[in-house]
Parts: sequence; structure tokens; C-alpha cells
Amino acid sequence: MKLFSTRAMAFALALLCASIASAWAQQQNIPQENSDAIARALAGPLLQRQTGAAVSADKFWAYEVDFNLDGFSELYVYVSDPVCDGVKCGLFLFVLEGDSYREVLGDIPGARLTPPDRVGLGAFKRNSFIDLQLDQKLFGWTGDRYADVSTFPATSLDGAGFIAACQKSRSNEQPEEGEAERVAGECQCQFNRFQAIGFTQADLDQYVASLGEKFDYPTGDKEKAWQAIATSASDTATGCDIIGGKSQWQPAYFNHGDQTQEKLDFSDFIAACPAQDFILGNRKVGSLDRAFGLCGCLAREMPTQGVKQEGLDLLTQYYRDEISDSDVDAGNADLLAEHDKASDACLSQFPAK
Repeated sequence: MKLFSTRAMAFALALLCASIASAWAQQQNIPQENSDAIARALAGPLLQRQTGAAVSADKFWAYEVDFNLDGFSELYVYVSDPVCDGVKCGLFLFVLEGDSYREVLGDIPGARLTPPDRVGLGAFKRNSFIDLQLDQKLFGWTGDRYADVSTFPATSLDGAGFIAACQKSRSNEQPEEGEAERVAGECQCQFNRFQAIGFTQADLDQYVASLGEKFDYPTGDKEKAWQAIATSASDTATGCDIIGGKSQWQPAYFNHGDQTQEKLDFSDFIAACPAQDFILGNRKVGSLDRAFGLCGCLAREMPTQGVKQEGLDLLTQYYRDEISDSDVDAGNADLLAEHDKASDACLSQFPAK
């Protein structure tokens, strides 16, 4: 069975390889360079909190990634040290969960010491996050951290009804040569995965019913449980398509818009932004870490609205309460509107508490 998609392998060999990170970054377009600069600005304070000491800028690299594909970035970081102790250096993954950023690799023995070129992405998602390959072991998301997939409970199911319904739903009225074998393999792949992620027989039977022509979609108290089943089933189908070379996850892609961007310095803005009352006091924010994450998103979104360095510097002064709305308008009449569009985009995809 093929573990990685082509794109995931490219991600592992390029994005995650510290030894070529500098050269690789030079080949990227300006929106990507801006994204990397934001990731570094966010990662620095988080690393200091995690390790208890400031990490020199020349000792680490960082990227925005989206392992749960919700549109809001996690931070993937590598701190280099030739004599790494596996605690204050190596691999880090920061995820905004609830009110705080948490580092989610530290609980896995030896994870920090995994060579960056031995890190990759699995074909499947579990509990919304893409599986993560660290050297020879595969890890899945428990709901709040990554854990060895061998520790997850599995089930043994009667799959006859599912296999029949799946093959019927995926077959064309005029099948091409070899299609029956392909569809059978895809359906068997899905069934195997349902057992691996702990589907119950009731879950599977309900999903089978949804593949029929008549299905009453649950409402009220049962709707949330059904949505979880449907999402897992959809993720499972995508994972099997990835194994078959028909699809791919895109965990490192963010929409940078169609505006021409210039390389920006975001450090002052990101330092000023979290303390601003209208950021911290927003009903979706409410904590410094959440404000910090939202400010990183704002920094990335504003260039997609056409904000240049002069505008970003004006907004930094505005966030420091050094200038007023009218001062901003006098300097750039479109700037606050561009800022508000970026803010709306970030808040629309901001993780729930």
C-alpha cells in the first residue's frame, strides 16, 4: 500500500528538509516568502515559551501548514543544534487549541529528533488532522495531540452491505474496461479504513443507508453525530483516492489572492497587534494566544487585499494607538477598508474555542 501521495512526498522532501530550507526559500514567490516571514515571527515567541529561552533567528526555520485543512494555519518549526537534546531543539508543531497554542510533538518519545527528511504526511485524516509519518512510525490525531496509530482502537465490522452499496454508487452506467476492479479496490480500501478508525456497526449501517436513493438526514440532537460520520466517511474516501493517485491533500497551500505583492516586514505589526483592544476583545478571540494567531492571519491576508509596506507601517502605528482613523485615511484612503476585508476573511475561518 502506498503511504504518501506525490505531493505529500514533495512536501516532506522540500518543505520539511532543514538542510535545503534556505536554498528552497529563495526559489519561492513573494507571497510564499511573506508567509514564511509571518511563520517565523509567530514561532519565535512560541519557541521561547516552550524552551524557556530565546532562540536565535539563525537557528530555526518555520512554515505555515494546515494539517486539519480548516484554512487556519498551524506552525511547523525546526530548531537546529548539532548536539540536539530532543527537548529544546528539533521538530515542533504548534496548534491553536482553545485559548492557547500547544506544542503537540513533545509527548511523542523521540519525535523532536526525527530527521526532517524523514517526516511526511499519510494518505488519511483522523479526527480532522492528516496522519503524520515520523521516520518509520505513523501517528494520528487523538483530538488534542498526535499518537501512534497502533494505540487507537479498531473494530471488526460486517461490510457486505457497505461493499455492495459503495460499488453501486461509484460505478458508471457504462463501465469502462477495468472499472469494476478499480471500484472494488476503492470500496475495500474504505471499508478497511472504517475498521481502522473505530467505526461502529451502527455508524457503518447509517452511512450505507445514506448511499441509497432515500435517506432521511438526521436533524436536531442527532445531526451532529451524523455530521461526524459523514465527515469521516468523506475523509476516508479522499484518503483512498490519494492512495490510488486520484487526489491529494494540500496542507501547505494558502490563498494569497491575485494582488501583486512585495516582500514585507511584518515583525512590528505582529508585535503590536495582539494587545489592541478590538483584537483581544473580539468575541471569537478573548485570549492573548488567540489574538496572536489572528494577528498572524491578518498579516498574511492584508497583502492579498493590496496592502503594501507603507500601509502596513501605518496600521502598526494605528494598532499602537499612535494615530487615529482620520490619520490613516489621510495617509491611505483605502487602507482601513482593505484591513477590514482581511479581518473578515480571518475571522470567518478562525478556530472555535
